[in-house]
Amino acid sequence: MLGSATPGGGVGPERKLKRRRFLLSAGLASTGAVIASCPVGAQAMPRVGFLISGDPEPTTGQFRAAMAEVGYVEGRTIRIDYRSADPASGKLTEYAAELARLKVDAIVAVLSPAVVAAQKATTTIPIVFSGGAPEIGAVGNVARPEGNLTGVNSASTTVAGKAIQLFYQARPAIRRFGLVLNANDPFRVPLQRDVEAMAQADKIELVQQFPKSRDEIGPAIAELAGRGVAGALIQPSLGLDTAAAAALKHRLPAISFRREFAEKGGLLSYGADQVDIYRLVARKLQRVLKGVAPKDLPIEQASRYELVVNQKTAMALGFTFPQVFMARVDEVIE
Repeated sequence: MLGSATPGGGVGPERKLKRRRFLLSAGLASTGAVIASCPVGAQAMPRVGFLISGDPEPTTGQFRAAMAEVGYVEGRTIRIDYRSADPASGKLTEYAAELARLKVDAIVAVLSPAVVAAQKATTTIPIVFSGGAPEIGAVGNVARPEGNLTGVNSASTTVAGKAIQLFYQARPAIRRFGLVLNANDPFRVPLQRDVEAMAQADKIELVQQFPKSRDEIGPAIAELAGRGVAGALIQPSLGLDTAAAAALKHRLPAISFRREFAEKGGLLSYGADQVDIYRLVARKLQRVLKGVAPKDLPIEQASRYELVVNQKTAMALGFTFPQVFMARVDEVIE
């Protein structure tokens, strides 16, 4: 009888043959499943380092959203390693070197201290920056960048000049103005030079402070308030939450380059639209990840700027804006 047991309880030849065929087909099916899940030529998920000088939020969120718009969803189609530090801590250089050792596919560097740290860490890994790299000499030819650096110029001294002019319009007849610069930020040098030239041309006394860390921001702003300045420009890399709180505490009308300053309680902000900036950064990074060399990607200039007023802070300070000034405001925070 076909398939019957042989004497002694063994399995007949035909049954053994069927079992071999079954095992062989099962093995092939299993192998096929492995091949299907690991297709030939599949690429590993790209890995990017994100290095920022100062507060990581809301910048990291803006960057993630912009990357998702170009098809890179964190954890699904891209891995992002975040590092942030106060420039005074000395950690930026350490973090940049760490990202280089991880052999990330690219580094996004936000603000000048992070750009300098990234450039020290690697000459081969592509760096996409946001900030004032051309202003500090990190890149010479914006049309055809040298080496491994490209990005978006979002912090020019021209913007600082415009911010101060807007403050003058908000409070005419200024005679004394304050300037709070980050002693550890290389962008301080061109910024200080241009603001000093503007103040001299406008016959305004400029009172300057150079805090080296967050702990020194409060005393620096208190000194300006004690000197009777009509207002102050605060460099963003100092820490906008700390600066906004100190300015409000000492009743100092102040302006900075990023909208987070106004959102956190500062009186005014004027600067590049950060959501738009990180869309530009994401598109540039997308091209880098697809193999385009940084030297073939010209430096882009921010084109959308916004003037934001914190009305609640204005009321607390007893600050009244002229109607002609309010007509230029893009957003009022109540």
